[in-house]
Amino acid sequence: MKQNHFRGAGSLLLPVAKTTMQSKISRVIAEESLRNEQKFTYVRTIVLFISSVLDTLVFFFPQALLGKDSVPPTVALFSLSACLISTGLIIALMQPKAWQWLTILQTIIPLFDALLVALFITNIWHVLGESKPEIIANITAFCCLLAVSGGMRIRRRASILTTLLALANFSYAAILFRLDTTISLFALFTILGTGLLGMLTAGIVRRQGKNAAGRLLMQQFLPESVVEAAFESPNRLLEEPRECEVTIMMTDLRGFTQYAEKLKPVEVLSFLNNLQGNLSSIVEQQGGWVDKFMGDGMLAVFGAPRPLDNHAEQALKASQAILQGAKYWSPLAIGVGLHSGLIMSGCLGTGGHLEFTVIGDTVNVASRLEELTKQVGHPILVSIKTQRQIASSTLVSLGEVSIRGRDEQLEVFTLAEGD
Repeated sequence: MKQNHFRGAGSLLLPVAKTTMQSKISRVIAEESLRNEQKFTYVRTIVLFISSVLDTLVFFFPQALLGKDSVPPTVALFSLSACLISTGLIIALMQPKAWQWLTILQTIIPLFDALLVALFITNIWHVLGESKPEIIANITAFCCLLAVSGGMRIRRRASILTTLLALANFSYAAILFRLDTTISLFALFTILGTGLLGMLTAGIVRRQGKNAAGRLLMQQFLPESVVEAAFESPNRLLEEPRECEVTIMMTDLRGFTQYAEKLKPVEVLSFLNNLQGNLSSIVEQQGGWVDKFMGDGMLAVFGAPRPLDNHAEQALKASQAILQGAKYWSPLAIGVGLHSGLIMSGCLGTGGHLEFTVIGDTVNVASRLEELTKQVGHPILVSIKTQRQIASSTLVSLGEVSIRGRDEQLEVFTLAEGD
């Protein structure tokens, strides 16, 4: 019944895992875009704050600043209101689940910016009219900022939207201020060029989001430190391999070949996908990383490439969790071998294919110990070199055993009864 139950659910595991990863990647891209939106909102709020201060000074000291007896309070009130709304946007964008509403926000916010520019143009026209034609330079600058702002967003259509809104705003200003046609066309082409620059910037922003998603995906295959080196300093991956003191874990399922004969290929793949997902999660929780999966076997490393002071203890904890969890993940028993010692970690291979891995006699011994679990009848074997680094008394000696391929015997330990 246990096997049939697993087979019935197994066919769904691979699609579910794939969908989960796709969801994570989509979320990473959305969160990267959200960070860009937050940065732009900070800039907008600062600009509006400075503008509200200046507009308030103009309201109180119109004669000294503009040479007018008075100005309507609408300009200052508008600036203060816009500053408050922009501050509210910062708060909204800082909410934990703001990324879920990003598509809607990135449509609403450009419209809000366009409305701000339109109201700014209208207020300036009411206050200054045609007495200050040089103000058109400020209007052009604001329209250029609106046009290029779309480049901060991942979607290309955001750049198109902000460019069209900027052109519409300047056309509105040209009508209000009765600008010369030649000057208006020159300014419109400047705004259009700025918008095109924003579209090019949007491509860079999209690649930034894809890089973040790429890091997430690569972390499913390589240690985080290796992934960071690949993106930040690729040459570091090609440096000479480093010698590290680690604990190696080798695992293998018992009777998997016979078990797999009774399953369809897609069921075998789903079974392994579920098993490997659970194994890697436990290893990562204890500070290790999975170097590779070999069918139903796994090679995990504790202590490289990132040093881990208590790598032997963490490896034992991971092993105990794996033995306990395997009762629920698989109808097959699992064997685990642990051995500590020096290894070399680095990139292996030449030409068009490189693999980050660990090599050394420590790996070989761990593999031999895992094989011996079948003969001695214990699910886990721990070498004396690993046992000496473990403070707990959960291990008992099985005496010295012969290791295939080695002349000297090695004392091994296993978990005490009840552990």
